[in-house]
Amino acid sequence: MARRFYNLPPLTALSAFEAAARHRSFRKAAEELNVTPGAVSHQIKALEEDLGVDLFLRVHRGVDLTEAGKQLFRTTRAAFLDMATTLDAVRSHGRGNALTVGATTAMSALWLTPVISRFGRHHPDARINQVVSDLLDFGPVTPELVISYGPYSHERYDDTPLFRDTLVPVCAPGLLQDHKAHTLKDLLAMPLIHLDAPDKRWTSWKHWFAEMGHGGPLRRGVTVNNYMVALQAAQDGAGMVLGWRRLVAPYVHSGALVPIEGFSLPAPTQFYLSRRQDGASRPGLAALADWVIDAAQLQVDT
Repeated sequence: MARRFYNLPPLTALSAFEAAARHRSFRKAAEELNVTPGAVSHQIKALEEDLGVDLFLRVHRGVDLTEAGKQLFRTTRAAFLDMATTLDAVRSHGRGNALTVGATTAMSALWLTPVISRFGRHHPDARINQVVSDLLDFGPVTPELVISYGPYSHERYDDTPLFRDTLVPVCAPGLLQDHKAHTLKDLLAMPLIHLDAPDKRWTSWKHWFAEMGHGGPLRRGVTVNNYMVALQAAQDGAGMVLGWRRLVAPYVHSGALVPIEGFSLPAPTQFYLSRRQDGASRPGLAALADWVIDAAQLQVDT
């Protein structure tokens, strides 16, 4: 391999290695890098030949790292994270020092966007960008703040509990008029909208009914992989969806959905606000974080 000033292999080889090591898969690395799995394999083979060591072990349904591979992954990941942080800071200057907040689609649309809009009205000079990902994978962007269901648990962020929501069944008013909803047995007879979310920490109907005392089979109903789609299906009368009270509050206030009272449970996981450790000096970040925390502490009457 051709050498450069820092005596490094080509960055294309290191990038292919880092992606394959992170995913433990050549195929997923290829999808991320928009190349073929063969191209990833070729880059890694060339890197292994250059270093004189094996970096991966081929195992059932994927690959695993050798000890040398683990050592190199720790270094490349840290280096790429440093570069991503620096590049995002440079981009921020180009955007007029905008702050970036990351969240899932549902959290952004249902709770966070109104909070940030109110912040903007009180701080007209502030520039806030949002990035959304239902897996909280923001690619090269490193948000100053991240809101997640459960701790973000990222090594460069500090997690702070934000609020614990309440789980309650919700459905369209017409569906509730057509079905009794006085007992758990009544709820089991209603059509269900199941959420098969990418993030498996979101509570499912199976877990909710188990907590309510029913561990048996459930109606199959409709299955979607996005909470916003689930709420739209519920509005259309397709079935009952499990609601996080604060997130579905706009639908309840408008009358589009109604909660089925008497069947509420505390959510098993809190929402968290995570702050980037190297962002303390960013103008306006402390004010924005405090604003989000204050908004979370307000009582929501649904």
